[in-house]
Amino acid sequence: MTVPPVGLYSIGVRSLDVPALLNWARESGAGFVHLRGGPRGYDLAHRPASVLDNWARAAAETVPVTGVTADLDLADLLHPDPAVRNPARGELARLADAAVRLGAGWVRLLAARPPTTPEAWADRVLPAVAVPLLAELHHRAWLTPAPYAALRPLLDGGLGLLADTAQLAPALPNATGEAVLARVFGAVRVLHLSDPGTGLDGPGPRAVAARTLGRIRAGRTVETAFEWTGTPRTPAECLARYRQAATWWTHLATTTPPAGLGCSSPSPQP
Repeated sequence: MTVPPVGLYSIGVRSLDVPALLNWARESGAGFVHLRGGPRGYDLAHRPASVLDNWARAAAETVPVTGVTADLDLADLLHPDPAVRNPARGELARLADAAVRLGAGWVRLLAARPPTTPEAWADRVLPAVAVPLLAELHHRAWLTPAPYAALRPLLDGGLGLLADTAQLAPALPNATGEAVLARVFGAVRVLHLSDPGTGLDGPGPRAVAARTLGRIRAGRTVETAFEWTGTPRTPAECLARYRQAATWWTHLATTTPPAGLGCSSPSPQP
């Protein structure tokens, strides 16, 4: 199979502004960037249009920004209290508009707080914004039956998923987690090969990545990028880790037979 390219997630470096980041990514051989867009990153929702336009021009001259990550959590966007829900939704709308201005095709939400009661969420419908929304399952409880039952209506409504090898690996190997993962993987649109400093070795990261490759082999488009969350967050260290991850990904894609690549159905199953 043709090995899918690996982009870079900007969380891996802390010392570069956006034009410098994009130029560095181009020089590093990465074909695209996922940009950390919330207040803990480049705070795109509060940037003037002129700044966003300058960054868009930089992307056109270097590498594209294909996606943007938010610091917003599903729990706040669906919160029963309007004083919590409405500001979160306003922030999301501004961030989505900024993503469009940069040429990005999606915004990723956090999913760190699964609902613990039926009343924890006001409803099961996310607001319509300028780009498709993805969620990253930051809590292993999502791969258990009750939280998955709460997530399912959002997936049916068009919410996509960002599969992060470090976030999902702890639930595997586990029979219940594997069964739920098989159901949700039809919604995966993006994969992050996430290195917290220990590399990508181990059955968990490999299982997540192999299932993604199975999905790609089945004809689905899944954008893959490297995420460095170890230390130091310098361009040199991030680049070294990126190259290791790209080599690992290529080896997995070219040496694992089709039978070894978990392949999910194209949409979430009950």
